[in-house]
Amino acid sequence: MQKYYLNNNYFKKEIVFFLFLYTSLIIGFILGENSTGGAIIDYTNQKSISKEFASDFIGTILNYDNFSSRHSPILIILLSFFEKINFSDQFIRLIHLHVCLILPIIFYRILVLKFGIKYRNYFIILVGLLFLSPTFRTLSIWPDSRLLGLIVFSISILYYLKFVKYKKFYYLLLNTLTCALSAYFSPNFALFSIFYLANYILYYGLLSKQIIITFIINLILALPALYYIFILDVNFINKSAAIGLTAEDNILFVNFFNNILLTFSIFSFYLIPFVIIKSIKIENLLNCKTIIISSILFLILIYNFNYDYSFSGGGIFFKISYFSFQNNFLFFFISFFSILFVIALIQKKNLNILLFLLIIFNNPQYTIYHKYFDPFTFIALFSIFIVNINIQKFKNLKNILFIYFYFLSFLILSFAKLVWNI
Repeated sequence: MQKYYLNNNYFKKEIVFFLFLYTSLIIGFILGENSTGGAIIDYTNQKSISKEFASDFIGTILNYDNFSSRHSPILIILLSFFEKINFSDQFIRLIHLHVCLILPIIFYRILVLKFGIKYRNYFIILVGLLFLSPTFRTLSIWPDSRLLGLIVFSISILYYLKFVKYKKFYYLLLNTLTCALSAYFSPNFALFSIFYLANYILYYGLLSKQIIITFIINLILALPALYYIFILDVNFINKSAAIGLTAEDNILFVNFFNNILLTFSIFSFYLIPFVIIKSIKIENLLNCKTIIISSILFLILIYNFNYDYSFSGGGIFFKISYFSFQNNFLFFFISFFSILFVIALIQKKNLNILLFLLIIFNNPQYTIYHKYFDPFTFIALFSIFIVNINIQKFKNLKNILFIYFYFLSFLILSFAKLVWNI
């Protein structure tokens, strides 16, 4: 068993650093931080449903699709138990905030498993970036199923990496279980079971005993959700979160070209700073094949792009373009290089291509929000994507300051968005 040793000086620095980050989160809690914009409204609506669960569980669960929520009811049900025993709202939210601190711990363990304990100093730097994530901060303060889903999904990543390292079927089973559980908190994570299964098929073979068992377990774990949505017909997923759309409007697969282009741009937001400091190396960026594929894809996507700004969302680059120039020209310019970077990153590995496609398809609704990718994309880049990563680039103080300035700027812009109402 691997043992971790920390000298006293390092341990003290680590404690001080995380106490500072933790304090910033507590201050955010006291001030009611809401940097994603819609968290308070979502929580208020969710709290009213939670009270309904506390008073009439059966009636509420069977009519959940009549409420204006497309979030999984699992977290709301859990919170309803606190409502039932008359916990104050402040105390419920404070408990949730501390549960969410599991995510930085899991991410740290993921990094140790993937890169080795000798780089632990650099992992603290990466883990600290989670506390600059508007989504992590806001959804810790205002409970939301997406963040709980990400925590459990990150645990599934940990078990997946343990399987990759130790090749024990036991870890495959734990990975399958936690991935399924994450989907019950946030259904968008269900698709990533395909990525895991593809990896296991490559190792064991399609018709192997292990794959048949894994497939059956996945099916059994999915049955309650399938029964709830398709047999009981409680379809809460196709609910609009866009301004200007009604409950009757279909929001799934309306114009999937929008989703693809926005996903490229938002994904590249997390990729760009690490490419700049060369901690993530992209090969074949300017070869003919990459440029031709990127150009053709770019032209197809912009020709069909018609995302409505008034429905909100779109990601940071889309927002900046429209706010600055009242058009999409800057967004299209950035999107071309986003496509170029991402295509160069993923094209050499089929599993990378599959993973990126799953990221696109796990957001099939009309409205695309940056919070859907934050901080999931950052965690995925340093864990399940097959990427050439040079962790030692975080030895350089200038690189650390640049990365923190980059993501701190994003957090500040998220607050500014609320002030300017954009």
